[in-house]
Amino acid sequence: MRVQSGGMHVQVGGMRVQVSGMHVQAAGMHVQAGDMHVQAGNMRVQAGDMRVHADRMPANMSDRGVHARGVRKSFDRRSVLAGVDLDILPGEVVGLIGPNGAGKTTLMSCLLGFLHADGGKIAFDGRRSDDLGVRARTGFVPERVGVGRRISGWHFVRYMARLAGVPRAEVDRRVTAMLERLELAGAADRPMSQYSRGMLQRAAICQALIHEPDYLFLDEPSSGLDPNGVLLVRDLIAEQKRRGAMVLLNSHQLSEVEKVCDRVLFLRGGVVARAETLRHTDRIVMAVRLLGGKVVTVEGRDDAEIAAAIRRLIESGTDVVEVRPYVADLESIFRGNA
Repeated sequence: MRVQSGGMHVQVGGMRVQVSGMHVQAAGMHVQAGDMHVQAGNMRVQAGDMRVHADRMPANMSDRGVHARGVRKSFDRRSVLAGVDLDILPGEVVGLIGPNGAGKTTLMSCLLGFLHADGGKIAFDGRRSDDLGVRARTGFVPERVGVGRRISGWHFVRYMARLAGVPRAEVDRRVTAMLERLELAGAADRPMSQYSRGMLQRAAICQALIHEPDYLFLDEPSSGLDPNGVLLVRDLIAEQKRRGAMVLLNSHQLSEVEKVCDRVLFLRGGVVARAETLRHTDRIVMAVRLLGGKVVTVEGRDDAEIAAAIRRLIESGTDVVEVRPYVADLESIFRGNA
């Protein structure tokens, strides 16, 4: 059977669908309309349940960036994520903080496609997270690295570079440069069984950045690192931000989150309990500590407006002790005191 129509209505149960250019063929139904592609083997229609695979997400999720709406996940009927919304824009670093068991790693796993969310929508630049083009542009640093310990650091990073699609002609140059950047060049030929935990973490960062990903997910990236390594991670995150990457950072090191993130989401009980903007792109926000300990904020479009506002405070007789960039007190937020 073959049916073709320039404008056809199809009714299934109580659902009425209009298709502007429809092609139906027996023994493997194929329906195409605009960007939608449905194949019988991948589509099931039941009363009250319709599943459709589409390469593109709905229009309201098609903006640039990583977007999640109403993401839910349960394990053995225990809700871990109860409807999480999240946005990460190009050139933005977003932090996840919250107590143990709040759902931070579960959320990251759902975004990456390691776990299948029970509900909600996830889109990367308007595409599904399991789109191969999205996967090729994603980098991930896990909290703990599990690799074959007999492989050398060089061969591990090179293997991951080839998997990530780095052109063969550029692989060796990029691997050498990345190992030097992460201060692993001297240990590149040693088997990874001889690596300390901090060295393994550096190798994990190498493989996540080797292909210059657009989407970067960092799960406790400073875990096991010495102070120099922590500073290096801070610099690398800033470099990815300048490059225009979208970065999601999960960390319990609140001081580092404050230093590198533009916004922070506080998860508690599987929901975003609070969101804080740490750095504003459209204005400057300063914290002014007054004599006696009170802190007020002053906002302006540029340094001149900030200076004028501080001058007015002083001329009004207010005793100003300190002026510094305003940063949300994440420790107070974490403790529930802010």
